[in-house]
Amino acid sequence: MTTLLTGATGFLGSRLLLALLRREEHVTALGRGSSTSLRARVRAALAAVAGGDVGPREAARLRCVGGDITRPWLGLPPAVYGRLACEAEAVWHCAGDIALTGERDRLLRTNVRGTAHVLEFAAATARSCRLVHMSTIAVAGGRDAGHVEEEDLTDAYGFETHYDESKYRAEVLVRAWARRHERSAVVLRPSVVASDTELPAGAPGHPLDVFGKLLDAVAAGGGPGMPTAAVRHRDGMRLRLCVPADASINIVQDDYATEAMLRIGQDAPRHSPGVRTFHIVHPSETPMRLIMEAVESRYPGLSITCVDELPDPTPAERYIATGISGFLSYSRHTRTYGRTGTLALTGGLTDPPPVDRGYLVRALGGGTVQGGPVPDPPPVPHTTLAL
Repeated sequence: MTTLLTGATGFLGSRLLLALLRREEHVTALGRGSSTSLRARVRAALAAVAGGDVGPREAARLRCVGGDITRPWLGLPPAVYGRLACEAEAVWHCAGDIALTGERDRLLRTNVRGTAHVLEFAAATARSCRLVHMSTIAVAGGRDAGHVEEEDLTDAYGFETHYDESKYRAEVLVRAWARRHERSAVVLRPSVVASDTELPAGAPGHPLDVFGKLLDAVAAGGGPGMPTAAVRHRDGMRLRLCVPADASINIVQDDYATEAMLRIGQDAPRHSPGVRTFHIVHPSETPMRLIMEAVESRYPGLSITCVDELPDPTPAERYIATGISGFLSYSRHTRTYGRTGTLALTGGLTDPPPVDRGYLVRALGGGTVQGGPVPDPPPVPHTTLAL
């Protein structure tokens, strides 16, 4: 099978790409820049996922084409566009802007206009071509409670961030495309996908890894008001976060998420025209308190308290809250997610194990669990947390 995949250098896209290549699929990775520079970035992302450079057989099945989903014709010459459309037997649209606090126009340009251009491309493929669209549980927007079924899609609750809105509008486009062309499509909605394996420098990060880097920057003096490690170890430090004490968030391991997505998007029998949506989530929510304990384990002397209001934040508290504002907004939800369709198409796939404190410590980027001190790392640039 020949697959066109966007977003190959992202955290999930690179994992899906590696899995497809190992299944002996031929994959065309579409991304920004020249084909040469794109191939270098894709190979680097694959090496980070595989723990070393991919083998020659996998590399031979990979083709990289420079383009841009935000531009008409995907930024490709018409002849190249037509050839790729004729060849494609599956389209995996994994590209997107995932900055929770990103500017609305930028998010809409990539996540909505970009999706529209990918759908135009998919319409030019054979009717038997599979279309898999990567979405997110964030499309539930401001709905803070209740049970979200896989087919639910509404803007009645408003949105927490512009990111939510952009992904919601992208799903609306996919449904309209399927109706207009009488085609089928699969929509995947992962929760917070994380990995507890060490990521090499420059590798695409997941939300908890980005969270850990932000904390590292503050701990190393990158944020105003944070005492030095020596002072913190001696006197301790209290950090308050405006999060309900009983808050939780859905975190799912990357190996389970990748396998479930492949079984649904690539292996499942083709269905009749229309869109089928699947939640790629953990069966149990992760308590926010457990995440805070994992953070405390990485920084001896640090104590984190969850509060309902924070009227007088310290500079360090303000810095952290700004950097993870989107993450904190999702942690206030108590909603749960149906996974009936996912379970039906992933029979035999064992549920992921519980997300415990040790896993969270590793996912945040290292450290010890209630052990010795963790040396403060060098400062890193401020990065917006993404879901």
